Amino acid sequence: MFRISAAATVLAVSLAGCTMGITPGQSPSGDYKVEVGYQQALKAARAQAELCLTGKDAYTVRDTVDDVAHKATLRVTAPFTDNDVARVDIVGIDAGHSDVHIAMWGRRIWNGDAVIAMRDAIRFQVPTCVSYMPSDTNNPVRPPPQ
Repeated sequence: MFRISAAATVLAVSLAGCTMGITPGQSPSGDYKVEVGYQQALKAARAQAELCLTGKDAYTVRDTVDDVAHKATLRVTAPFTDNDVARVDIVGIDAGHSDVHIAMWGRRIWNGDAVIAMRDAIRFQVPTCVSYMPSDTNNPVRPPPQ
């Protein structure tokens, strides 16, 4: 019994000492206009997240949809803390266009490259963990400050 409580204490202290999740203004992110409706954008974002951002089933993919407001949010959450390590907010402009905000934690697989890969997965409706398309300079990823 003592071992279990000691292990739980070590885990809690470890998690408390390590900020895990997206930090507004500090995590890599980008804002994009895509020629895809919000429901298609969500479907592509989910496929991308499940393929590339969940590890070995350690992270959970969750989404919420507001069909009245034409909005959707996809979140990849960390175990134990439920903090977002990836987030995609989608607002439908019309039937074939959406505004998309993508934010990643900024560590390991959830980095600036993952923002671009997610953008391209939504834009081209093909999930892939690395973007093979030339990046435009109009919407660069905002890197975390050093």
